Amino acid sequence: MDENHGLDTQLLVRLLKKRFHDEKPQEITSIEVKNAVPKGDNYASLVYRIKMKCLTAAGKKRSFSVIVKMELTADSTKELFKSFPVFRVETRVYTSIIPMMEELMEEFGDKREKLWPNILGYQPYHMIAFNDLSEEGYIGVERRNSLDFNHLKLVLRSIARFHAMSKVLLERGLISPDDKGKLAIASDEPVVDKWWLILLTVLPDAMVDHWGSEWKELAVKLKNQQALVTSKLSEISRDFDKRFEVYNHGDLWMCNMLFQYMEFENNFPISVKFVDYQMGHLNSFVWDIVYFLHTSAVPSVRRERLEELLDAYQESLERNLNVFNYAGYIPTSEDVRSEWERTRYVHLCFLMFQPLMTADTKGSAFDMEKITTHLPHEVVEGSVYTDGKAMKSIGEDLRNFELLGLI
Repeated sequence: MDENHGLDTQLLVRLLKKRFHDEKPQEITSIEVKNAVPKGDNYASLVYRIKMKCLTAAGKKRSFSVIVKMELTADSTKELFKSFPVFRVETRVYTSIIPMMEELMEEFGDKREKLWPNILGYQPYHMIAFNDLSEEGYIGVERRNSLDFNHLKLVLRSIARFHAMSKVLLERGLISPDDKGKLAIASDEPVVDKWWLILLTVLPDAMVDHWGSEWKELAVKLKNQQALVTSKLSEISRDFDKRFEVYNHGDLWMCNMLFQYMEFENNFPISVKFVDYQMGHLNSFVWDIVYFLHTSAVPSVRRERLEELLDAYQESLERNLNVFNYAGYIPTSEDVRSEWERTRYVHLCFLMFQPLMTADTKGSAFDMEKITTHLPHEVVEGSVYTDGKAMKSIGEDLRNFELLGLI
């Protein structure tokens, strides 16, 4: 029996309906379209910010902003996206997987900030519209500087939460074979072979011509990986403990996330939102961790504070699995470290991305539209591996990989 609290609940319902009716846009008075992402910060799509002014049903002036992603239209990229239908993947994530995660949060009373923007609509499969996270105080980072420890720890804790929710959905059988996705970098698609040819040509050539004679021997060893890299990555991607399987974001680097900061502390992040779910896939949780830390971390921070960062991920994964009453196996800190060690060769491969991600270029560090059609040195901007920054960032790691016998 309902408690006799004396409230007129029907009146409250009418007030709520009136409020939402009054706030409803009735007439758009102006529209402004601008590029939302600097050149070089997004490679697989065009991103626009659409600012609109309107009149509401109550006659009040309001403004709002929408982010719209459009597929690249060049013939060369159309060929590329036949192998990797990124808009189809992302649309499925936003219309299938993320709604199930939101239902999971509702089921367990999880009132934390969601880890993604809200999708407003889409056209299959070349356009997706989202709410503009900048209106909620979320901003991107300067990719040329990489991320410090506080950013890294927040991202790892947050992606562990995302992984935990996917783990629960997997246990319930809610992620279907259609959601499996493709671990692109470990596939045997011709475009992936071409990508490795590009990196394993341009970087070694830069080492020989610009880094100094002491790097020549290592450069030759690195170039010799051209014939091995695809099969090695494919084997690593298949040979994993299925207890560690999660839905990976798949492209977890600093330009695919937006941060909210503590008031008056401009460099202390308190919340993160992940965007660009175009390369999502099922595999070990380690792929997101390895890719993120080798493309987006300040290299010295990754090397010196790795144990803390891996612990931050594992602790968050365990706590979030418990939040959602997960009954299966929960990876331990030893498991996380074991996966990190098992995938050492993957570290080497992702490390080569780091100079591309942080290059001091005015535009793109590489041209996506040329990957399938041009020679290696015509795809990558000339200064990426030759300006001295790359050697300082990844040289120590390359020496360590040589010592480990990975090169």
